[in-house]
Amino acid sequence: MSLFSVAFASILAAALLGWWFKRVSVKHIDGPPSASFWLGHELLLRSQDEFGKLETKWRREYGTVYRIGGCFGQDLLVVSDPKAFEHIFHTFCPYPKTSDTDFIFGLILGGTEGLIVAEKEDHHRQRKILNPAFSFTNLRNSQVVFQRCSDKVVNAMRRCTTTEPIDVVHWMSKVSLDIIGLSDFRYDFGSLDGRDTELEKAMKHMFTASQSNPSAVELMAVALIRMLPASVLKILKLFPTTREIRQLSSVGEIARKIAREILAAHGVQDETDKDIVDILTRARLTGQMRDDEIELQFITFLIAGHETTATTLSWLLYELAAHPEHQSIIREEVKHSYHDNYDSLPFLNAAIKESLRLHPIVHTLTRTAPHDDVLPLAGSRTLAIPKGQTLFCSAYLYNRLPSIWGADAEEWNPARFLDKSTPISLGVYANLMSFSTGSRSCIGWRFAVMEIQTILANLIQNFEFKLPEGVVIQHFPGAQAIMPVVKGEAHLGSRVPLKVTSLE
Repeated sequence: MSLFSVAFASILAAALLGWWFKRVSVKHIDGPPSASFWLGHELLLRSQDEFGKLETKWRREYGTVYRIGGCFGQDLLVVSDPKAFEHIFHTFCPYPKTSDTDFIFGLILGGTEGLIVAEKEDHHRQRKILNPAFSFTNLRNSQVVFQRCSDKVVNAMRRCTTTEPIDVVHWMSKVSLDIIGLSDFRYDFGSLDGRDTELEKAMKHMFTASQSNPSAVELMAVALIRMLPASVLKILKLFPTTREIRQLSSVGEIARKIAREILAAHGVQDETDKDIVDILTRARLTGQMRDDEIELQFITFLIAGHETTATTLSWLLYELAAHPEHQSIIREEVKHSYHDNYDSLPFLNAAIKESLRLHPIVHTLTRTAPHDDVLPLAGSRTLAIPKGQTLFCSAYLYNRLPSIWGADAEEWNPARFLDKSTPISLGVYANLMSFSTGSRSCIGWRFAVMEIQTILANLIQNFEFKLPEGVVIQHFPGAQAIMPVVKGEAHLGSRVPLKVTSLE
């Protein structure tokens, strides 16, 4: 047996032993029986034809905290309890992300110094520097870009409108890429002008890869990363990665080239300028951020702010196509609105919130207990958990809890947001977990909402959207993200084909 094999076996044995003792402390928590020590429920969950079926079934059977089996006998807690979320995300010592999440994001982005991966003081420092770029006042200046790009996508879609369905994911991806380039980086990707960029191709491959069903070996590899200490993970970076991660990391490499090009082309225009490129350029000149940190911020915002918004818009258009009466209400609101005052349109905003509630792009936030702790739960209950316990914090399940959203929580009903009172205040937007909550909530949530408002208003004003006969869109079970796929055609990637009729 080789030295490497002996070392690997020793590491695996030590990790399994540690996780076995943790397992004993939470085994009393109810959950579905695990059929496999090696795979637990992880392969079963990732092999569902539609995300959410098993998760919802188990939440109904076992409550807002239940135990599932992970690979190698790990015990994983699936949490959707709002009081537990307040504790996990809002305490003075918020729970950190799990090591597998940080490891994989680090491989994709090309480092661990960006906002999405950085922890503790580094995260706080970076967020403080970047916050001015996402203030309401500063974002209002981006409204011109939002409007100009939404006009361009309307014109482009009008030129290709036929009797055949149009894949709205394709067009929402193009407009969101151009918006993030122009408004955040003063960089024109030219996607709506027909420019076939290397980044756009890679992004498409990235999200197709994230929708592929992983093999048992790939799932066990990720689970092993979750169990190993940081010192060992540094060594693992030297070894070949999975097919999915290799596909994802290519986007980071392309985005890094673009980031260097942008930084080289732009100096600080004015001390009062507060867009991302100016803030990061100034941070480099003043020594507030290192070059590697700055490049990773560009990569993070390109990846996190592009397809997520495009997918949210696609789900929204799908729901409005399925509910034409709601489409008509929004069309009337926009028709009688004043210029770009989209916050004053109650049903448009209610529809956006309802779509984010039913279709959160990131369905699960993985966290680990930083110490032995007691989780408060709804109804004055508590749950003791050990240090290192892995928690799958389910935004998807929380967003559909009948105790918060009503008996029709599984159904599309934007009217629930016309009544602004809710029994809990948690997320940064509409009490949803779709943008997370606490100190690690999505820094760009206002940007995303304003972008969606502008594009949706323009599209509904100019087009009528209908569902093609026989087409069903469903949630595909990605690792941590939900993507829309046509039922029976998941292998073709993210798609939402709709009948689009010009109202001109």
